[in-house]
Amino acid sequence: MILRLKKNDGLNKTKSFIFFAVLCAVVMPWGGKALALKADEPLSQMEDTVNKALALLRDPVLKKQQTLRQQKLYKLIDYRFNFQLMGRLALGPAWKTVDAGERAVFVRLFADLLKNTYVRRVDSYTDGRMTFIKQLKRNNLALVYSKYENNNDTMSINYKMINRNDIWRVYDVVIEGVSIVKQYRRQFAQILLNEQMSGLIKRLKAKLKTLKKVEDQPAKS
Repeated sequence: MILRLKKNDGLNKTKSFIFFAVLCAVVMPWGGKALALKADEPLSQMEDTVNKALALLRDPVLKKQQTLRQQKLYKLIDYRFNFQLMGRLALGPAWKTVDAGERAVFVRLFADLLKNTYVRRVDSYTDGRMTFIKQLKRNNLALVYSKYENNNDTMSINYKMINRNDIWRVYDVVIEGVSIVKQYRRQFAQILLNEQMSGLIKRLKAKLKTLKKVEDQPAKS
């Protein structure tokens, strides 16, 4: 699994790297030739987010203001990723059994967990290169194909996107054939079976609290 929410769990470096690839589309340099697509196409909108993120990462002023830079990067990711839909799909059938209040809390915590856990690793993986290959569309759904390269490693990363109000947003990421949403659905289903929604929310809050403590630690020189 990509993220375990058990007590005192350690984030496996390989797993952390894999999910970091989910966010590579908004932080990594482009590779290959640019594709001639209209601005309202899903691949083009991903490219726009990439360019804005790179500008933030290269800004010498923001490099000295880590909190502000992180906030701006979070804002970009919030805009491009549909965490509401990701959360609903990750909960599966349980989504219909919980009340609106619990849904809202879960989506907020789930989104914060993904961002807080992995976006802070951005500076550790800036040598990789993301190449967007092609897109497939059907009505308001699209699949954007890409690959991530780092030294001798290559990883396929495909983004499932949905169009609402002329904005394409990611609702799932398939890495080497493995769906991020399905991985979380399996893990959440087990937790819900044993601890119900209140237990899942409690675990998410505990994980975020742990991450906040790590964030607050002074950086090593």
